Amino acid sequence: MNLETQLMESLKERGKELIPTPELKMKVINNIDAVNRKVKKRLVIGVITATLLIPTGVFASQSFFADELYGSFENLKKHITNATMEGYLLFSAKLSQAKGDLGEEDYKQFKQLLDVLTSSKIKYGDRNGNIDYDQIPLKKVNQIRQALMMIQPYFDKLNGQKLSVDVLSPEEYNKYIEALMVYEKVLARSGLNPNEGPIEVNRVPTNLQKEFQESKTIIKYVDEKQAQ
Repeated sequence: MNLETQLMESLKERGKELIPTPELKMKVINNIDAVNRKVKKRLVIGVITATLLIPTGVFASQSFFADELYGSFENLKKHITNATMEGYLLFSAKLSQAKGDLGEEDYKQFKQLLDVLTSSKIKYGDRNGNIDYDQIPLKKVNQIRQALMMIQPYFDKLNGQKLSVDVLSPEEYNKYIEALMVYEKVLARSGLNPNEGPIEVNRVPTNLQKEFQESKTIIKYVDEKQAQ
């Protein structure tokens, strides 16, 4: 059974609760095909911007994997208004990939860490799911930072990349995680949505441009190290 057939079957099963339009079904399928054609994707944590590559033939056959984290798309939409059903379906497919690729024990830890991040997005994120880490309790910031440090190797593995924790020194790895959080903080303060396309520095308010550019430089450096 190919990916398109599995996706249609999954949507049919869930149709009793939620009926996506035919146009949305095809758009999701086309987006999955587009993701399969990309050689490399960078994960910058967002509510459903996890850019895990989806291998052919992978999708949840009976229920949406994202429901395990968000309850339902409707529940997510109450908290993050810019969430889309298209993104929700893609995120479900990516979680299905993770479960198949990581194995039972690793997937269990991966899902626990992901739950820390997604629950934080719902509680503290803006309409795009981005968090301004300067505006939330320090204890929570530290919890999210720790989760990011532990989950990033899983994202690297699922993206088919060298593990960032292996190619970087401990100091560089800490700076990398901090850069991901700064990048997200700037998006939150700017009200920008990374799902709408690349964020150029000139779209960011002047007072945030320096730290935004610095975070991008670190992320680019890690990309290059992983590509070597």
